[in-house]
Amino acid sequence: MKTTKLSSALWTAALGGALLGAASSAYAATPAGTRITNQATATYTDSTFTNRTAASNTVVTTVQQVGAVSLAGTGVKNAVSGGQVVYAHSVTNNGNGDDTFALSVANTGGVFTMANTVFYPDANNDGAPDAGAAAITVTPTVAAGATYRFVAVSSLPASLANGSSNILTVTATSAFDTTVKATALDTTTVAGGAGVDITANTTGGVKGAGPGAEASAQDSKNIAAGGTARFTLSLANAAGTADTFNLDASTVANFGTVGLPAGWTVVFKDGNNSVITSATVDANGTKVIYAEVTAPAGATAGTLDVYFRATSPDSGASDRIHNAVVVGAAGFLTLTKAQALDATCDGIPDTPFSSADITSGAVPGACIRYEITARNTGGSDIGAVTVSDNIPANTVYHAVRAAGTTLGDLLAPLAGGVGSVSTTILLMHPNDTAVLTFGVKITP
Repeated sequence: MKTTKLSSALWTAALGGALLGAASSAYAATPAGTRITNQATATYTDSTFTNRTAASNTVVTTVQQVGAVSLAGTGVKNAVSGGQVVYAHSVTNNGNGDDTFALSVANTGGVFTMANTVFYPDANNDGAPDAGAAAITVTPTVAAGATYRFVAVSSLPASLANGSSNILTVTATSAFDTTVKATALDTTTVAGGAGVDITANTTGGVKGAGPGAEASAQDSKNIAAGGTARFTLSLANAAGTADTFNLDASTVANFGTVGLPAGWTVVFKDGNNSVITSATVDANGTKVIYAEVTAPAGATAGTLDVYFRATSPDSGASDRIHNAVVVGAAGFLTLTKAQALDATCDGIPDTPFSSADITSGAVPGACIRYEITARNTGGSDIGAVTVSDNIPANTVYHAVRAAGTTLGDLLAPLAGGVGSVSTTILLMHPNDTAVLTFGVKITP
């Protein structure tokens, strides 16, 4: 087995590598109340040729608070006339200090007007009001950079025509600066008595929202032959009564054939990881389930389109979602990423690299060292492997010199810039590994 070390420290002209990107001033806001101090120093030689130093007074700047907010969760759902519809939202404090946000709603489009809309907390992010929670009109205090989740529960008037629609605009307004606000749109269409909507990954998400099946895959998973891909699905019941939906899968959108090719399997599971073939969803509620697709050991490399379907044998409500599984080639590359704190930004990790969270010491101005290990886990050579990684948000590229060897040209931003780092490895034999290391500095 051969291991090659790739170090960002040598990404200079000596390598013949190129530099990409440019320094950016669009950094995350420094927290309100932060004291920025500065003192100038100088060295000089006096008339007696004595070397001397001088220092100025120290000046201090205290960072002031600014308000900023974003609101996620724009949704599209069907609902029954006279019933309820629930939309999941999340408000993020993008300012640099603690803030609270007033929640409001307005009917801004469509044919009919909602009878009423009430907001409730959704701390567990399941797309439903928290058990026993009281209605809210203002969020609790949201720390800078933090997110607060809630749901909007709207009641539809009775005797609405099927196909009629409503558009609600949900608004979150900063208490610190009432001119700062964000909006999201919730579109509801009246359906005939029952309906189900399958969305991908998160409750109330928009991937796959609306009647399926979609033209393109809403979620795609990469696996090796013999591996398993786990998809997260959310079932939303638009009816005013609980409904049970049978679950199945196919490789064709119209489910002309049910099931997967020979050797492939699909298993549905609930939140307790128990195998299920159907799921019961409360009236106007949602439920998260999982679909595990396993490829046979001899699966051919390529993409397999997989459609999941939920169908109620009682109401007839049905929806499909389009996902995909990508099987890697015989030479299959795996990437493992680890990190370590470099509090002094000297280029030397303070601890061994680990995939664990860094829970202390990661203050603005400190550095983080990343280690990406690429390994050919297949049985044949692979070539022209490009390993890349983005400079994370709220950090900039940090270049220092350190020991290491390289293979191929390395591309990186300028010091203090943003963008990505990458390298191309011409050939990797089975079990060969290549290690790419680089550093970033937390935006001060």
